[in-house]
Amino acid sequence: MKKGKIILAGGDVVTPRKILKSSVVLVEDGIIKRIAKRESAGPHPGISTIDCRGKLVFPGFFDVHTHGGAGYDFKDEDEGAYRALSTYYFSHGATSVLATLVPLPHGLLVTAVRRLAEYLKRQNGDSNIMGIHLEGPYINRAMSGGNKKEYIEEPDLREFRKVIEAGEGFIKLITVAPELNGIDEIISEAVMAGVVVAVGHSNADARTAAKAVDLGASQVTHLFNAMPGLHHRTPGFLSEALVSDALDAQIIADGIHVHPDIMRLALKIKSPDRVLLITDSMRAAGLPDGDYDSAGNIVNVVGGISRMADGTLAGSTLGFEKGVALVAGFDGVGLPELSRMASTNAARSIGIDGRTGSLEEGKSADIVVLDNDFRVWLTLKDGEVRFSGNERMVE
Repeated sequence: MKKGKIILAGGDVVTPRKILKSSVVLVEDGIIKRIAKRESAGPHPGISTIDCRGKLVFPGFFDVHTHGGAGYDFKDEDEGAYRALSTYYFSHGATSVLATLVPLPHGLLVTAVRRLAEYLKRQNGDSNIMGIHLEGPYINRAMSGGNKKEYIEEPDLREFRKVIEAGEGFIKLITVAPELNGIDEIISEAVMAGVVVAVGHSNADARTAAKAVDLGASQVTHLFNAMPGLHHRTPGFLSEALVSDALDAQIIADGIHVHPDIMRLALKIKSPDRVLLITDSMRAAGLPDGDYDSAGNIVNVVGGISRMADGTLAGSTLGFEKGVALVAGFDGVGLPELSRMASTNAARSIGIDGRTGSLEEGKSADIVVLDNDFRVWLTLKDGEVRFSGNERMVE
């Protein structure tokens, strides 16, 4: 469906602070023109009408931390992988993602960043791949998680500037370990370049993490994972991540990386306004169990859980909507709060919430329609249908 006028009629529209029951969303030329109460699902003469009765109309999901899925990875040396990944993400309701790159040999990392930047320039905003997230390479080898230790680098400002230059403005987020020698210069340089800094894969103490916040860090990469646990006499990175109002916290919402009860605890402390649901998905997402490449390692997926040979979790196979469904079952989490964790907070965190991330008049029509079991029924990006689970939905 091309851009024009579309009406999503009769669904429950989820805005950041309330639910508009049985309402209508009018989309015109890719923009949400009007959200209004109306019982009728149509028809509306001259306007394509989609009957959304019995459905939830959500802002399109925003995943700031995903490496791949459907057999592809953002480090693959083929732009066809990016197109396939874009389609995969639309099928899971994600209208915005950050292409997340693991540590690679330095020359290959620069090449991968440049290849992605060139692709995104040619897309001219017509993709759900909104930018790049560098997960490293300046992280702690002792907290490498599923990353290949050999590719982790010591901070080098001159080399980092080469990566930033290759990204041509498309690098939106970088994960660093704040305890590394020389990392302060990297954090400052990233912030000056408009790159959001996340703290992760780190063994930092609370004071070091707080210093990173003072330098401009504003996110935590996959809270609880690849960091020491909480200790009541030794405040560390995790305690600072939980109590700092300056830090948004990514959480892998598969119920495996973080037990649901601990997710509830994090939500009590951070609040739904400071949590970003992520998948941290890798190329096995959406595929059967088996052996797969992940971050340069061979991992084994059993029961949808990806592990390295030593048992370390290595990314996930999570589809975003399944993470949303999990958190929807938590006491005290309503649909507006869920929409903030799944969309709004991520858009705000990288500074594009003025145009996407929530269902509000004047914003881009980045929308996912879900059934009551949170399965993706329809995905629109800038008002164009990019995934449909029902061929006969348009009148």
